[in-house]
Amino acid sequence: MQEEDEQGTPLAGRLLTALVLLFGVGAVGRGLLLDQQTVLHQPDLFWSFVVLGLGGSLLGWRFGMRHDPHVGRNALALFGVLLAWRLSYFPLMVISGWKASLVEWLTWHTFGVSIVYPTFLLVMFLQNLVIGAVASAAVAVPQSAQPSEGRLLWLRKLIHTPPRRLLWVVGAVALPVAFLTSFSWSEDYVPFADSPWSPSVQVPEIGEPSSNPYTEIFEQHGDELGLPSRVLALNAAVTYPLVPESPWGAAIKGTLEAETRANPLASSTQRIREHYLAYLAAHPRLHEDAK
Repeated sequence: MQEEDEQGTPLAGRLLTALVLLFGVGAVGRGLLLDQQTVLHQPDLFWSFVVLGLGGSLLGWRFGMRHDPHVGRNALALFGVLLAWRLSYFPLMVISGWKASLVEWLTWHTFGVSIVYPTFLLVMFLQNLVIGAVASAAVAVPQSAQPSEGRLLWLRKLIHTPPRRLLWVVGAVALPVAFLTSFSWSEDYVPFADSPWSPSVQVPEIGEPSSNPYTEIFEQHGDELGLPSRVLALNAAVTYPLVPESPWGAAIKGTLEAETRANPLASSTQRIREHYLAYLAAHPRLHEDAK
């Protein structure tokens, strides 16, 4: 018989909450360690991204299916969650880096120090957690009664009972964009487009940002772009001006700008590599003298 606490919350739910908190604290702690490293290697980032991304997705899966014990639906939800993790891997890497640059701008101008990877990894974990929960809840058929009280009751009722049109609408909008961003060329059609590198990879010099290179891709190579490449370039063109020019953010921005101009027509896999190169090149900025 499932043990419950005084308010009727299943022990399994409490353990799930504890795991989410543990992963969240672990993401911040791992990020602090990465910030403190004077030399950063790509496998340091790769394994952090994979563990926290997959961990968040799987915890989201269990959260979304916590009231549905049906084996078939759990398996279907797990497949959907893993597919969503694969599709969103590169987009979430970019979004997490952008959000980290916003927090770095705030800490730099407030305290005179750059704090990057605690935010980067925590945001990556939380985004995967939410996506996993939403993807699972879209197919779950809860065996529990519909909620009748508590916070956000209208929203909880809306997503409690199938067919959950709101969650399907979210998926119908987000998944095609994620697919086109992650699979822009034929070489991207692989089970997973990332892997740890050899430590001998040469890191580029830090570039200084000057102008949006992704708008130049449309101007100079518009006729050569298919739909996936257009979506990839458009997403980059929109996010480029949103990156603030704090020490780390400016280094990321300028280095990606140089890499993009050197290789204007690139696959999603190549763009992942360019982002890693930018992260590695920008890392010394975290250890320059504070203001």
